Amino acid sequence: MRIQGNWKLLSELPAAGFILLLSLLFITFGGRIEVPSISGPEIFWLSFLPAFLIANAFGLALHEQSRRGSLFLFAGFLPVLHLLSQQDFLSINGLALGFLVGGLFDLQVLSRNQFSSLARYARSGSRFFFLVLSCYLFIRLLEFVYPLSIEGVRQAFEIGSEELKNLGIAFLVVFFLLMSTTFIRGIQASEVFVYGPSRSGKTLLLLALYSHFVDFYEGTHREIVLSYDVQGKLSRASEEKLRIESMLAELEGGVSPKSTSRADLAMYELSGKKNGLVPVGFTFIDYSGEYTEDLEPRKYAGALRSLSEKLSGNEKQMSGFSVEALHRQIGTLSFLDLLKNKYSKEVGDQFHNLILACIYKKMKTAGKVIFLVDGDYILDYHGEGRKELTALFGHYFRLMSWLGSEKSYALVLTKTDKLKDLSEIPDNSERAREIEAEIYSLLERIPTFREIRNLAKKIPIYFHTVSVDATLPPQVSKGLPEEQQGITQIFPWRVSEVAKFGF
Repeated sequence: MRIQGNWKLLSELPAAGFILLLSLLFITFGGRIEVPSISGPEIFWLSFLPAFLIANAFGLALHEQSRRGSLFLFAGFLPVLHLLSQQDFLSINGLALGFLVGGLFDLQVLSRNQFSSLARYARSGSRFFFLVLSCYLFIRLLEFVYPLSIEGVRQAFEIGSEELKNLGIAFLVVFFLLMSTTFIRGIQASEVFVYGPSRSGKTLLLLALYSHFVDFYEGTHREIVLSYDVQGKLSRASEEKLRIESMLAELEGGVSPKSTSRADLAMYELSGKKNGLVPVGFTFIDYSGEYTEDLEPRKYAGALRSLSEKLSGNEKQMSGFSVEALHRQIGTLSFLDLLKNKYSKEVGDQFHNLILACIYKKMKTAGKVIFLVDGDYILDYHGEGRKELTALFGHYFRLMSWLGSEKSYALVLTKTDKLKDLSEIPDNSERAREIEAEIYSLLERIPTFREIRNLAKKIPIYFHTVSVDATLPPQVSKGLPEEQQGITQIFPWRVSEVAKFGF
């Protein structure tokens, strides 16, 4: 369910109205400017670029987080095309080719689910157009005061030329449009990061999502596991147990997978395509311990410095493990594989910093972030549960505020089977949505959750309840590790809603 509805679009309408006002001012005063005759190639490009950017606007309109940029492009460039047609500077060939190339570019970018790339090109194109236009108008203004002097400026204003007034207003309007191109933003929608504290059900949710991806989204996966024994050496046996196929095999044998220890770090990437076209990837980092309070820029920078000092054991290695180099590579499977194969001893001494840096980097670069909420807290709501939830939602609010409004977020409550008997409730039924609404109403009693609800007026935030095994009876013992909670099969309930969030 969407928290607070689509207030974001309403808040963006005034900004779009401002851009439209600027554009109307431009065509009003720009249309009065005497323009010398221009050649065919110049007319072609004057028509091509606005058409290309308007085609980009249709692509950006398909995602909520990039819709503001779409409104800017429509409001900014449709009036430009109108002005070009009035001045007889509109090339049909340029117009048609611009729409064609822009449409093909939309399809290419959208097939990768990367609205950030589309927004980046649209922003660059808009800036180029308005920068060139503002330079032209500025040069025309200088012609009135040439040779440039204080006396020349005074005389130009005393004359009170209508042409000078039109040029001045048009220049200011175009300059403001140039500055307003920052409205064009998108998100890396294809990247979803799943974050949750220890014992929140990350491992089992990973297995449920893996099964869903394989069944419905042509899913595949990649993984890297670092696991150390008591001597500080890599443990192949522990590593093998944390592989997805091993955990699924244990479930088939009636054994719940083991939880990660403090000497384990596993990163999993699930990849799939909706309808064989739109890609999405979910990243899980499985670990033991709490890192929520450490996720801030200062501690991330400190972790990178510590890793750099440890890994840069000699001058030959120094450039490859500078803080800047680590910032570029940290959180990727290929880099973790390098550390595992060549620097496992050094990494073992910096395990906490490595986990912290990976979580921070993935959370920062992902376009969408899923925050897990342990269903055990609801089960113990009138005991310690409410206290834990108050602290957890406070941390999550701080993380959302820090990560910014250019991302989408989801709060996913796990272990719903402990709260309700789900065995006879289809996950897409009205009763399933009622259960979700009931739990949401309970959480609304917590002030830190209400703060997130208020934030949802500005940022897209969703709430979902899930279960990995809907056949389990409710009220199973709380607070136990996953391998002791009686889950020996994957029978997901509303996990599909989490997958849909990625698309």
